[in-house]
Amino acid sequence: MANELTLRLETPIEKLVPAMIAFNNAELMEGVKARLVAYQGKTYDAESINEARGDRSTLNKFSKALNDERLRIKKIYTMPLDKFTKEINEVIAVVDSCTAEIDAQIKAWENGCKERKLAEIKAYFAEVFPAELSAFISYEKIHQNEWLNTSKSMAAIKKEINATIEKIKTELATIEALGGDTVAIKQKYFEDLSLANAITEHKRIEAEKQRIAAQEAAVAQQAEIKSEAPAPVPEPVAEEKTYTLAFKVIGTAAQLNALKAFMSENKIKFERA
Repeated sequence: MANELTLRLETPIEKLVPAMIAFNNAELMEGVKARLVAYQGKTYDAESINEARGDRSTLNKFSKALNDERLRIKKIYTMPLDKFTKEINEVIAVVDSCTAEIDAQIKAWENGCKERKLAEIKAYFAEVFPAELSAFISYEKIHQNEWLNTSKSMAAIKKEINATIEKIKTELATIEALGGDTVAIKQKYFEDLSLANAITEHKRIEAEKQRIAAQEAAVAQQAEIKSEAPAPVPEPVAEEKTYTLAFKVIGTAAQLNALKAFMSENKIKFERA
């Protein structure tokens, strides 16, 4: 700012600073101590309790009178400084109001620069990033906030993007070399571009495969053991002893036919006499 806007005191501050406030401090202190001797160590009883209240009131009034005088003198003593502070703050408020308007324009311009720079960075990313990976990795996955700083040149940003692409290619090749379910492992890698997390996922998948394989092998072994076990030999059925009984039957034709059918059904051998 021009010199005419510089704060100038009409009187040098050294002349404005008031002298130390002098008062009869030593005299007052000695007088108080002398008066307090009458109260120190004084004992009150039931008959003199009203006297105690009076003594307390006297001392409180004296203390309050000193404090009231202190406050009165402080108000007068600081009045010029308070007025000066108030007037300076009013000037500062006017300046700050103007500064805020300028600051808003600066920030709008800086944001515009960042938006244009971000568009340029994204355009370069789309140009050089492998098309086969663009479906899995967006620009946001590799973005660095510092790229938008004015101190960061596009040449440096492009170099970092190229290095990031090479790093991704190398890590994907590492995942391929791991073998196993590379699709699932890559899917994990695409989440945060962390090779360490992808390798952890690979180990988890392989451990699960081994667990399932061991479980299936155990089941197959049990089935094989059952299939190779010898079939149980049926115990021979003891042949029931037969007897020969000769008797004469008298009945109607229907009854005799029924008897014949019964014996045939129950496998009872019979012959005519």
